[in-house]
Amino acid sequence: MPVHEPGSWVDPASGSPYAAGRFALAAGSRFDRHLHTDDELWLIRSGAATILLDGEQQLVRAGDIVRIPAGTVHDILAVHPEVSGFFVETGHQDGLSGHLHADPADADGHEVAVRDLDG
Repeated sequence: MPVHEPGSWVDPASGSPYAAGRFALAAGSRFDRHLHTDDELWLIRSGAATILLDGEQQLVRAGDIVRIPAGTVHDILAVHPEVSGFFVETGHQDGLSGHLHADPADADGHEVAVRDLDG
């Protein structure tokens, strides 16, 4: 069984039926509004962030598990002051993997805001 070191991830292009890896965002990070053709889980390891799930903003903190159903547009809008965690995508039945964009302009991504939790 292969071990994936920090900085690497389980990539469906390698023949895996799912994707998995780590993420970390802080000041100066970029992220893109996107969706997937499969379900995705985020396990928030440390920090906090304001995320967008299907048009609704939500605060997530260390210890939270976020379930993102297939087809749900999601984004990380702000970090407080940073966030890290793990992601797992459940399987790409139609062969499409990675970040898919409902609006092609979203592919460029955006700078993630850094905010205090009070504002």
